[in-house]
Amino acid sequence: MNKKIFKFFSSLQLAVPLLIAISIFLAYGTFYEAEYGTVMAQKHVYHSLTSMLLMGLLIINLACAVIDRYPWKKHHIGFIITHAGIITLLFGAFITQQKGLDGSLYLPINEKSKYFVTPDTEIRVYQSIDEKPYVLLINDKIDFDKKNPGTRNYEYKLVDNDVLKISEYIPFAKKTAKVVASKNKEQLPAVRFKIYNQNVSVEEWVGLAEKLPPFYDLGPALITFIKGPLTLPPQLKNQIVLYQESKNSKINYAIFSSKQKQPFKKGTLKQGDKINTGWMNLVFEVPEILLNAEVDIKYTPSRHDEPMVTPVIFANIASQSGWFELDSPRIIKGERSSYYLSFSRKRYELGFEMQLKKFKMGLYEGSQLPASYESTVSVNGEEPVVISMNEPLKKNGLTLYQSSFENNEQGVPIASIFSVNYDPGRIIKYIGTTLVVLGIATMFYIKPRWSRKKG
Repeated sequence: MNKKIFKFFSSLQLAVPLLIAISIFLAYGTFYEAEYGTVMAQKHVYHSLTSMLLMGLLIINLACAVIDRYPWKKHHIGFIITHAGIITLLFGAFITQQKGLDGSLYLPINEKSKYFVTPDTEIRVYQSIDEKPYVLLINDKIDFDKKNPGTRNYEYKLVDNDVLKISEYIPFAKKTAKVVASKNKEQLPAVRFKIYNQNVSVEEWVGLAEKLPPFYDLGPALITFIKGPLTLPPQLKNQIVLYQESKNSKINYAIFSSKQKQPFKKGTLKQGDKINTGWMNLVFEVPEILLNAEVDIKYTPSRHDEPMVTPVIFANIASQSGWFELDSPRIIKGERSSYYLSFSRKRYELGFEMQLKKFKMGLYEGSQLPASYESTVSVNGEEPVVISMNEPLKKNGLTLYQSSFENNEQGVPIASIFSVNYDPGRIIKYIGTTLVVLGIATMFYIKPRWSRKKG
């Protein structure tokens, strides 16, 4: 009976269906990745229990096929080396899967960092009582993609009978924000404006209300909203200053020119106003004024490849509830305690400090499309080195690749983005690949030469 089982595991009757099953599984993974993204595909397909079972069964089949041919002859050498190489390659991939890290490092120009982040997520809660320094209460690595709040209870006891409960999770959430009038007279004002001429037209909100920007920079012109009496801008620039001298009072405006310190036009702002700014034929129009405004934010499920999507959780803490975006921590105030709640990517130490000295981008001739880019960095204050698309930096077992960059509104690069990889299985995979190539060469080149010599 044992011999029959061994023969089955070493046979082509298992190998052929197994290879077909693996091919179908990988094809499914490709479609899944296109639909849900690389990270989700790794978690639910490539790193799943099904994947491990298929690869484990393949290793057993390969090993049994080699053992079944014992005692080995000279013509078996290529066969044995090839199968040993595939097993070594799969073992190296398993080590990488279990112990490896893939992350990213965002580094603005002239800034330093000692950390990188991975797609893994964690919940951190800090507590402060009576405005004392914050103390860490909870630090829990959580994978909501594998264990959704709908299938598991995420509830944490804090202090003073406070509880943190996470009830919803959206992996790809699209954020919509709408400025609305508030019934709460404590809320601060907001103004919706349009500024336009024959070449440009912009419509936005500025305000003092929470979650609203207090300024809007058009490049050659600036619109700001300040609290209190009018103060002169710190620099000469074409600028419209909106100001409210006291809570719930009228909103005033002052228009400045880049040529003089004092405003050349002032007045009380009224809804429906169309004000000639006096520069570049721009008109400042005011479609809406809210003396008490708030931002109504909603999150709806979306696709992974939609722009501006982010993971969000819905949490209740200290009798307050709301949505929390990834990497957007907030402070929640309770009766006695204040809580700092962070839903963020897991952070790891680089083992060294890196500073971005310079970023250089090459363009395709006659266009603004980037053809190449490279970063000049300093590690631990040492001599600068260059990380480019084809020249990674290797240090402390980590490999840092030039991945991307970020521009400001004027199209000028302001930060570099690096991929950070830790792969303890890399050398094992290199050995496995070498064995596979050597084994195939033995079977298809060396073996026929032996046969000709023997003939």
